[in-house]
Amino acid sequence: MDRHLSKTLRIGALLACAIGTASTQAAPVTGTLYYTTYNGGQNVWSIDFSYDSSTHNYSLTNNTNIASTNGADGIIFGANGNLLIGGQSSGNVYELNRTTGALINTQNTGAPNYHLTLNPSGTSVYTSSFEGSLKTLSVPIGSGSTTTAVTGGDSGVTQIAFGLGGQVFYVNGNPNGHGNLGTIDLSTGFTNRLYTDVVPAHGLIFDPFTNLITMFGDGYTGTMNASNGSGLKVSNQQFTCDFDQGAVTGTGIALVAGCGRLTLLDYTLSNDITHPDYYQSIFVNDSIDDVAPLVGAGSCGTHCGTVPEPATLGLFGFGIAAILASRRRRVNTSPNPR
Repeated sequence: MDRHLSKTLRIGALLACAIGTASTQAAPVTGTLYYTTYNGGQNVWSIDFSYDSSTHNYSLTNNTNIASTNGADGIIFGANGNLLIGGQSSGNVYELNRTTGALINTQNTGAPNYHLTLNPSGTSVYTSSFEGSLKTLSVPIGSGSTTTAVTGGDSGVTQIAFGLGGQVFYVNGNPNGHGNLGTIDLSTGFTNRLYTDVVPAHGLIFDPFTNLITMFGDGYTGTMNASNGSGLKVSNQQFTCDFDQGAVTGTGIALVAGCGRLTLLDYTLSNDITHPDYYQSIFVNDSIDDVAPLVGAGSCGTHCGTVPEPATLGLFGFGIAAILASRRRRVNTSPNPR
């Protein structure tokens, strides 16, 4: 065997071992989570979190008020890294500087605005009242909004989420759970209801760790296929007295707001948020409401730094495979093989 190839294989084996170890002994996850409260006054906040899955050491620090807006509920980031806040009954969506809290732009939609969703291209923001018409805000915020009547299986929506293959899902219901689930055509507002009165159906997101649509409500979690909505699963336990919206790290960790707490769910081993390996709740604020995404559309992304993506190790492994393949080609085509 070519001694260079032999050396490369040994290095590859060591790296593969390291990769395998890293996948089972995940590094601590740290970051900053942004959230809202519904009680008025100081209602836009940030808080630092840290969690070590090997020791189950979960901590929250630096709980900091950022701004006070006329109503606050849904919270996401625009593609430019600014915070976007659904202003409840004010009818406004606010754009804020995430550091100073300074108001940058405002868009009135003519109706209450609660949960917010950014489309994958970062060009539109979707919101609604509870069980209301779909509002589409143009980007930049302040450049207009349109209203789409909702028809079909449901006559209103509470939130939408983008799945796989261009599929868009909706939840329709009041706080904080027991909503209907289905798919929606954003151009027409037509809904195809798939499930009725699902306990955790309130907050709705796509989780890149499991590639599932994930939901939070009434203290329960749920998942369904992100392409067609099949395979609905609901947790068999209530993790706390209530859930509103949750954020996932993309590494098998979720932080969910509700009942005055941030509840951490660790499903790195089970790969199933309805049956987590570990969970713990820490009190944050009596009226904590929604949390901003940590990964994907609507997250702060490169503007804030990102939590580690599980794909990183896979890409690293792919690189090693490419090196080995290159070595093999050199051996096979060498005019004077050893």
